[in-house]
Amino acid sequence: MIPDVTIFGRDDCKKARVYQRALEERGVPYHFAAINQDPEAAAALAALYVDGALKAPTLLIKGRRLRNPTIHDLEKVLARADLFDPGLVHEEKSQRFVRYMAPSDAFVSYRWRDGKMILGHIEVDPSLRGAGLGTRLATEVFNCLQESPHAIRLTCPFLRRVAMTRPDWRAKFQVHVNSINTIAGGT
Repeated sequence: MIPDVTIFGRDDCKKARVYQRALEERGVPYHFAAINQDPEAAAALAALYVDGALKAPTLLIKGRRLRNPTIHDLEKVLARADLFDPGLVHEEKSQRFVRYMAPSDAFVSYRWRDGKMILGHIEVDPSLRGAGLGTRLATEVFNCLQESPHAIRLTCPFLRRVAMTRPDWRAKFQVHVNSINTIAGGT
């Protein structure tokens, strides 16, 4: 059986070895196509590019071509191809907690205000809604933030409802029953 991942590269290429190690560390099976040893591998790589150039290293992951990805980008593509689970990823620059997946990433976004982290939105692909994914994502984020030293507030009604399910979360995120009723349209 041919693996879902192929690395096209020279057998003496340091970058290709970095990708091999990264895949091995993540338990992802791959095929190494040595373009300097195998003319068929070289031809297959050339066919991936319009100009026919041997741009190595190149990774082919379930039909998607990647040229010199960062390890972080490699992990994203592997996760979206359902080949590797990096777990919950905190993207501080974009201020969100992400689960990479297909057809689109699930995430909880936040912003900072007056030294407080404000969790304001959770996003799950519409085709995956109703399967409990949002609750699982919220649980992962809450567990990640449980020991954080800063104050955290939840403005998203869904996140507030999930936080109500455990006393430790209610305390950490200062969620009260009357605030849920107000958000849900109750009195």
